[in-house]
Amino acid sequence: MRKTAGILAAVALVAIAYVTTTWYVGKQAHVTIEQAVAQANERMAQAMVAQPGAGRAKLAVAEYRRRVFSSDVVYSLQLQDESGQRQEFLLSDHLQHGPFPLDAIRTGRLIPMLALSQARLLPSAATQAWFDSLDGDTPVTGRTEVRFGGKAVSEWTFKPLNVAQGGEVLKFSGGTMRASFDNDFSDSRVSGEFDLLDYSMGAEAERIAIDGVRFEYEASGGEGTRMHSTTRAARLDLEVPDDDTVSLRDAVMDVSSEQSGDLASGAIRYDFGQVQLGNRNLGEMSMGARGRDLSMPALSELAQVYDELSARHGPREEEWQLSPDEAALLQEKFLALLASNPVLIFDPLVWKNDQGESSAGLTVELTRPAGSAQAASIDALLQQAVRGLELNLRIEKAMFVRAMAQLQGAADDPEITALAGSLYDEYANRLQAAGLVAFAEQAATAKIVYRDGRIDANGRQMPVAEFMQRALLALLM
Repeated sequence: MRKTAGILAAVALVAIAYVTTTWYVGKQAHVTIEQAVAQANERMAQAMVAQPGAGRAKLAVAEYRRRVFSSDVVYSLQLQDESGQRQEFLLSDHLQHGPFPLDAIRTGRLIPMLALSQARLLPSAATQAWFDSLDGDTPVTGRTEVRFGGKAVSEWTFKPLNVAQGGEVLKFSGGTMRASFDNDFSDSRVSGEFDLLDYSMGAEAERIAIDGVRFEYEASGGEGTRMHSTTRAARLDLEVPDDDTVSLRDAVMDVSSEQSGDLASGAIRYDFGQVQLGNRNLGEMSMGARGRDLSMPALSELAQVYDELSARHGPREEEWQLSPDEAALLQEKFLALLASNPVLIFDPLVWKNDQGESSAGLTVELTRPAGSAQAASIDALLQQAVRGLELNLRIEKAMFVRAMAQLQGAADDPEITALAGSLYDEYANRLQAAGLVAFAEQAATAKIVYRDGRIDANGRQMPVAEFMQRALLALLM
């Protein structure tokens, strides 16, 4: 009897300890979720601040019901586009508290966890058509193991979509996504893929189709925030009525950013293994842009002012009628951005075809103008803001002639080819005579450097006024 009582007491103690532990873990999960939501909003704000007018996103916990062994959470993601239209996406999350969630044990996962999350998308105005196409079934499900020490692993599944509404047609193959988090959730790695995204506005309207998409994203926090992402597509087609289809093969988009203190740098690059216009192979193409020493607080304030003006005057900048106070405020925020001496670099645009390649690159160094810059005109302000500039250009004749003939749809027409060759020779000779380009080995090259109010054109020094005069004469003769 005493032995039985001792066993029951031990079982009771274990049960009490487990319930107490589970309750505590559930409480910690709640705190962790709030921290993760705040961190997600911060990351989204940083990603969007460099895109004035691109819209905003906000994640929030719409509902949280915590119990001893589990909790139910509803998340709300609100998106706002350039025109101010809002869309809401709802996600339901069933959390089983650790340290050993029941469903994890059932699947043989005996790893201590803070919580096991099983999430699904809920119907909303933005997603109802997706639910309808699946007869009410949820199109998105996710399973996440939230571990101790700020770690988690997550897997998501997206079901196919085929919707036609008001002439618009959207087809999606469905896809998968995987994510892992570490270092108190400040470090993350995400990868995923889908086979097809096809959207058209009607049978006789524009259509875009993307095949074979794979993406990878990596971010780290700490003293300096870093982010890098790569997206690949086997094919991207853009169809426009009464025009040739533009087809990009083996397309790659590479994006990276880094922030230390208030200053940030970033880069974006596109590479296309093949560019086709109709049935014409235009060759390979790559392009990119970089920026460094960008003040994030100043950029954030400029973006905020821009958004306020856009909301007040509409999304089309060319139609804005700014008051003197509005124009002064916008200029003030722009000048504050220039105070950190940012540098913009347009990586060489490289175009290769079966006859050769050409390239063009530009570096612009900016600074805040001294003196009464706020009273200057826009043209004068821009001149004062540029403290340095370098242009590098190389255009091969055979490549140029081939590209021009292809763009005219007459790659094999000898008359078009001869005309393109004559056009190249005429302008190359004019610019060479003006000292603005050098011509050798059937290629025109130029290196134009501006600094301290003077121009260095291929090693020849001259004032800006003289350079402009030479350029105008060469182009207008």
